[in-house]
Amino acid sequence: MKRLEWQPDLGRIVIRFSYDPLLVAEVKKIPGRQWHRDQKLWSVPLDSVGEAARILMPLGFDPAPEVERCLNGEVEGLAGIGEQVAEAATPSDQVNAGWSVTRLNETVRDVLQSSVPETIWLQGEVLEFDRNRQRDHIFFKIVEKVEGEDRPRASVTAVLFLRNKDRVLKRFAETETDLADGLQIRVQVRVDLYVQNGSYQVVVEDIDPTYTLGEIAQRRERIMAEIRKRGLEQQNLSIPWPLVPLRIGVLTSPDSDAWKDLIHELRGSGFAFEVALYGVHVQGERTEREVLEGLKYFEQRAAEFDVLLLVRGGGSRADLMAFDSLPLALAVAQHPLKIMVGIGHQADRSVLDDLSHSEKTPTAAGQQLVQQVSGFWQRVRDQGARIMIGARHRVDRCRADLNGSRSQIARGTSLAMLEQRRRLQLQASGLESAAAGQLGEARGTIRASRQRLSSGTARVFRVAADQRSGQEGRLQASATLQLARERERLAARQVQVRGADPQTILARGFAWVRDQSGHTIGSHAGVSIDQKVTVRFVDGVVDARIEATRSDSSVGLSSR
Repeated sequence: MKRLEWQPDLGRIVIRFSYDPLLVAEVKKIPGRQWHRDQKLWSVPLDSVGEAARILMPLGFDPAPEVERCLNGEVEGLAGIGEQVAEAATPSDQVNAGWSVTRLNETVRDVLQSSVPETIWLQGEVLEFDRNRQRDHIFFKIVEKVEGEDRPRASVTAVLFLRNKDRVLKRFAETETDLADGLQIRVQVRVDLYVQNGSYQVVVEDIDPTYTLGEIAQRRERIMAEIRKRGLEQQNLSIPWPLVPLRIGVLTSPDSDAWKDLIHELRGSGFAFEVALYGVHVQGERTEREVLEGLKYFEQRAAEFDVLLLVRGGGSRADLMAFDSLPLALAVAQHPLKIMVGIGHQADRSVLDDLSHSEKTPTAAGQQLVQQVSGFWQRVRDQGARIMIGARHRVDRCRADLNGSRSQIARGTSLAMLEQRRRLQLQASGLESAAAGQLGEARGTIRASRQRLSSGTARVFRVAADQRSGQEGRLQASATLQLARERERLAARQVQVRGADPQTILARGFAWVRDQSGHTIGSHAGVSIDQKVTVRFVDGVVDARIEATRSDSSVGLSSR
């Protein structure tokens, strides 16, 4: 039986037919159709009776007399059908004519559905979705809020039935965003009233993800506009990197992969990082409060840390909304520590990414810290290498200067000794010539005197002889004295020459120290620990190794 009937308890046109999926598909085309699970039938509102007749009567449906009169215009609307049914009712029906709760709720539902278009686009903020997301049918609230006020101005219960759940959520997820509390959404809904408990609700049929993304972007822009207004946009970014950032503060969840990845990267570097973790939630409604508390904690201990990291693992764009907060933005922008954040993906950014040094993942944040320390260590090594090279060149120049000085001293000593020998030889020759001349002159005088005495008296002879003897004695004494003096001078010169001889210097207790290359070592600065040296004494050579060196200006050069 295929029939269209008026049912007063429902206040609707009932469609009766044996189950046929093709007929069900046609019924679903009728505006305002409703499936009554308890009675196992379909119904449509009175204002859809014309459309129902157009679709169903060609398929073999027969209208009841009251429905046919409505279609023919003999009665008008719900009141006309009600009068018609009342006229046909028996007295007992009139006595018992009271409305059931079902009829009341369905009538109100019909009025709602007839007063509002079949579907409308509704926009507002999502609440209570997270705690119900695992259910087959998800019930949540869509609320209207006024900026600056905590309490919603208005709210409505929404339901996402299982038949639409996967399609709606999948479409929303195509924008790499999960539907979650706190998001502004624009959804296509159908107004409904659940007859069983009389609750008014809207049924979600579709969603506009681009609206949500636009709202997220506008929210971020409003926060950044306020930050720019206060002149804080570059304040934390302008804090220079510490020379060696080894003392690291971290804000993240202790059980998260973000913490594990970060600490693995730092420990694997081999550098002595000191890491302090302050555990916080990194998504959900507790995120803002706990992160603000963590920022305050590290602000009070800023002198104990070099850098502060705020990191979290993967997630949707909606998860980043917890970080798009004006209080968080102000706290990060004005924080005394250099802040590095790693809370998103390659294509996602939060407000905090624009206010501090941004790395996309915790691993990348750890690599940045390792790179900073590694760069400093490399600069230290380069500087040490330059110092070593400079010192080696300086030592080589000093060694060359010492070798040159040693050669000059040796040549100078040899030349001085030769010059002294020549002078002594000249002086000896002069002394011999002078002595020979004086002796020759004395002999001539003696001969002359002898000739004069030979012609004189004996007395004169004796006097002359005495005089000659006296003169010879004086001359001999004078010559002897002069020769003695010259011999003393010659001996002194020879002593000086022998004193400058290296062999003589060694004999006085000094030693000649040379390295393995045979170069003379003239200063303790020219040796190094464990260096092998050769020590030459007057009577032999000793091989030695340097155990220690020291500078002692009190050390004298005495051979004693």
